[in-house]
Amino acid sequence: MANRAVTPGDGRQSEPEHKWPQTVKERSTRAHGRRTLVKLLDAAEAEFADNGWHGARMARLAKRAGTAHGTVYAYFADKDDLLYALWQDVGAELRASLSSMPGLEPGPEGFTTIRDWVADVCACFHRHAPVFHAVAEALADEENTRGGKAALRDQRRVLGVFEERIRATGTPGIDPAMAALCIYALIEGANESVFRGELLVSEEELVTGMAEFIQRSIFGAGAGGGRRSRRV
Repeated sequence: MANRAVTPGDGRQSEPEHKWPQTVKERSTRAHGRRTLVKLLDAAEAEFADNGWHGARMARLAKRAGTAHGTVYAYFADKDDLLYALWQDVGAELRASLSSMPGLEPGPEGFTTIRDWVADVCACFHRHAPVFHAVAEALADEENTRGGKAALRDQRRVLGVFEERIRATGTPGIDPAMAALCIYALIEGANESVFRGELLVSEEELVTGMAEFIQRSIFGAGAGGGRRSRRV
């Protein structure tokens, strides 16, 4: 975590930067409370990384954060509420990244544009892989979690953006809704498989392979732009 910076002219220290701005803003008002909340959220991400949704324990999370077990419940009602709190910021970042899908074009320049976008999306998945994995586990078991519901709402919004981009290409014989779902499933599934160690590819192979798939699925194998790589 970065050191706190002094704001010029007022002699006061600003809060340290962290990756949970929305959750911290909504769930804490005092500086000390904000610092504790950030520790808990960081510890929660680590707990999900090691134990997944089902194996995560609030008592172990508290120990990771260096707080009393009861302190966790001052901020989160239960594990479901904790996952939802994590998703507020993680989901917002992922939604923004996915929704920035560029206009789809054939050819080398079109490929480079798609690849740059895919690289940004994959970087977001990698930064928060434990949270995405925990949400995926909750959804796979059809558990009625707030985090899972929020993730599905975000997915619907992103799919709408994908459909617009695909429809704008004017490519005949493609169902934009189905193509959008396939592209989303590819991105999500490939990154989840990398996190679980089931897909052993380099970052270059992952990004290039998905960019090739997206371009060719819309414009055909002759769209040309990427290079042959291990298939994702």
